[in-house]
Amino acid sequence: MSRNGNAASGGGVPQAVPPPPWLWLALATYVYDVPAAVTWWREQIQNLWTDREYPAFVVSGDAFAALRVMLISQALPTLFVAAGVAAVLLPHIRGRYTEWRYHLVPPANSPASPALQEIQRLLDAHAPGTVLTVSMRVRGPSIRVYTRGWRGRRVAVSLGFLSLWERHPDRARALLLHEVAHLANGEHLITGLGSPFTGLVGAWPVVFLVCAVTPLVWLIQLQTFAEPSLLTAEVLAVVARLPQLLIVPVIALWCAELAADRYAVAAAGPRTVLEALDATKASGLRRVTGKLYHPPRALRRWFIERADRPVAPLLLLLAGPIALLLHVVAVTAIAIPSFILNDYAPLTAVATSFDLAHINLLRWPRWAGVLAVVLFWPLLAKPWLRLWGKPTRAPTAVPGAATGPDRPARADGIVPYPRRAHLLAALLPAAVLVVTLLPSTGVVARDPLLRPDTATAQTED
Repeated sequence: MSRNGNAASGGGVPQAVPPPPWLWLALATYVYDVPAAVTWWREQIQNLWTDREYPAFVVSGDAFAALRVMLISQALPTLFVAAGVAAVLLPHIRGRYTEWRYHLVPPANSPASPALQEIQRLLDAHAPGTVLTVSMRVRGPSIRVYTRGWRGRRVAVSLGFLSLWERHPDRARALLLHEVAHLANGEHLITGLGSPFTGLVGAWPVVFLVCAVTPLVWLIQLQTFAEPSLLTAEVLAVVARLPQLLIVPVIALWCAELAADRYAVAAAGPRTVLEALDATKASGLRRVTGKLYHPPRALRRWFIERADRPVAPLLLLLAGPIALLLHVVAVTAIAIPSFILNDYAPLTAVATSFDLAHINLLRWPRWAGVLAVVLFWPLLAKPWLRLWGKPTRAPTAVPGAATGPDRPARADGIVPYPRRAHLLAALLPAAVLVVTLLPSTGVVARDPLLRPDTATAQTED
């Protein structure tokens, strides 16, 4: 049999160190930011429903009515937190609902197929204790992971996937190993079939279109943008917040998918994984919404072709720091025109936006934590894999598997990070940490509208 078949059907493959659990850390970041989100909501409600900041006739106008509709979409981060926490804390309910919705049944209750026994054997080798279920729906999931309890790992396959297994077993095995990688990192508790978290992420384009773009078009027709004003700045703040909210979770989801592709490549080879990717093209609305929790196909193909090179672990290690930096850039980029519309000189607006980002977004505890995760992750990866049910015996190395000529597997079957890639990945959060420790420029402290003591005094008056 070919190298792909041997690798995929063996008792195990040398497993590359997975990236840090950025998806779990993103959820933890959302929970950590709940107090700040509550403050932001309180300010928005006061601005849009009361006359504290704007005259009463402005608040009661059509423009502010549109802004209130746009504000509905701002509930997404709160819903992300609720959905993520619910997915983790209530896996039994999610599992029961998923099995009911997709008509998932045990293999014994499905049409007999020799492929089912082969799939279960492969699951026993790579993810011991995982239960296989079959969807009896015509449009059921091709193959997806889900959970039925904190330790109840499930893999759901469709009748179409069983047909693919019989026609192109190598491609089907590659898809299965991709899903196994999600189980190995505990991602099935947050994502996967029936996940409310990925469901909300996928629904974001529709929410953005209905609650942000449509009211914005209405405002333009009302000629609200005729001249710069405080209202225009408010519109920019609300609209720009929408993509900002998704930067971190979307990149975390993309990272999880790319890491799963890398695991499959190590077992089946890049060519087979690319063929499997082409065999699972989505269509219709799912093709659009799926791009938020799956990387673009061009990016996945590029990554799969380089999965056994040092650039792959480097990108996966940098995913978390890059996501946080992109969030800072997005917030700062929209703050500058907002200040200019509030009669700030352009240079002053830039300086004020940078200082605000330094004070509120570049906080040293967060970046010290990110640096610690990147530095110590090679030591923490093995316990993390054990936590989610990595086989207790070391998987046997497969001849010709994509472990890299200069990175042989250790005795436990794990391929370590290239040292150079690891050190390069640590440079970015280290550099940002140095910037966070620099003193503030004082621009915000000198601004009578932004400095905290002035705001406190106005409140007390």
